[in-house]
Amino acid sequence: MTTKTKLIRTIYLYAVALVSLIFTGIGAGTILNTGLKYYLFPEAEKKSYFDCNYQPPMAAYPSKEGTTPEQKEQIDAMIKDYKKWKEERTGDNCIRPARQNKIIDALTMLIIALPICLFHWRIIKKDKKDKEENN
Repeated sequence: MTTKTKLIRTIYLYAVALVSLIFTGIGAGTILNTGLKYYLFPEAEKKSYFDCNYQPPMAAYPSKEGTTPEQKEQIDAMIKDYKKWKEERTGDNCIRPARQNKIIDALTMLIIALPICLFHWRIIKKDKKDKEENN
């Protein structure tokens, strides 16, 4: 290998190791952040998911006075749907999917980046050892 080729290879190995180490750090940090918010600071987690606070457009609570039985059924169904929506979109039912999504993203980063980092770092160490033995 020429000196230029060795230099390019070394730069490549260090760059890939650094980038994969950064992604490993981001993934680990995200998992730590999510865990801390869940176990120690649950109020902080509730504020971070704006969809939980979103209210659907709904007219004023409809009155059943002067309505036909069919309209009363529609109003009852609308109220039932709204209550079901509200139950699903508030509290832990709303936060849990977002939390799980963040953890999945972070684990994916770790599963991919950590082996890449370790593989390239092993090559760097081997090259250093070979270089020391040759000198």
